[in-house]
Amino acid sequence: MKRISLLSMVLCIATFCFLTSRSVAETPNGERVPRGDADRPENMLALPGDIYCGAQPEGDTHFQTLAAMGVCTVVSVDGAVPDVATAEANGLRYVHIPIGYDGVDHEAGLALTRLVREADGPIYVHCHHGHHRGPAAAAVACIAGGFADNEAATKILQRAGTSESYAGLWRDVAAYVPPAEDAKLPELVSVAPVKSFVTAMANTGLAMERLLLCRAAGWKAPEDHPDLDPVQIALLVREGMQESTRHLDADADEELQRLMESSRAIAIRLHESLKVNRLADADVMIGELQTSCKQCHRDYRN
Repeated sequence: MKRISLLSMVLCIATFCFLTSRSVAETPNGERVPRGDADRPENMLALPGDIYCGAQPEGDTHFQTLAAMGVCTVVSVDGAVPDVATAEANGLRYVHIPIGYDGVDHEAGLALTRLVREADGPIYVHCHHGHHRGPAAAAVACIAGGFADNEAATKILQRAGTSESYAGLWRDVAAYVPPAEDAKLPELVSVAPVKSFVTAMANTGLAMERLLLCRAAGWKAPEDHPDLDPVQIALLVREGMQESTRHLDADADEELQRLMESSRAIAIRLHESLKVNRLADADVMIGELQTSCKQCHRDYRN
């Protein structure tokens, strides 16, 4: 009987530990944030300095949960317009510092420094899904606030699952140096004065130009641009098309929506072809993407 009771106890403890491991995630500063909870934004991590990062809050419940956690300021680094009204209705301030998948630019770095120097209470930083741009911006904020050095900040990206394909994000976190105390820092705004669709398309166009340079070099880094990796640049084109499609007005012309979706699908196949070194397929895909983009520009931009 005692042996059966001991076995039962072991099984109960093991089950409890398993369930607990599924419901919480250990965080860098020892705190635990529940995981898989519909009341919270997805992919949430607690970082040093009362900074959190994760996915975009959706609806009243998520903002209520953030407020209950003590969060005072929500920071979006996504290109989409933040839900300022819902945040403010729950007593939260919204700050908008959009960044791209290609890195944390200088102005954004300055804004993140002002954020940690001036914001009251805990901060929640998010992008769309909470894996790449949000953790990178949060890591920069940790450095700016003196809560982590560059090495510790890159470990935040590791914990968040930030893809190494987004080399610019890793580069800028590893190299970030906070500005001097008397440096002039930009104003923080709740909605940045950018048009998300236009910005996403501009970023995509720049990535496409770089990808064409790689193609001309035989799908390798051009001699005069050794920093360009074809697979990484193709990923930026893919993400750019995804962002552009996501920010397209809901009442946009149906043909424009069709062309955008077609270009997005081609960009995905192009990236996947380069990932597995199917260069002949990549040649076909980039030609199709150029044709699709030219048609769209001719009909809707020019």
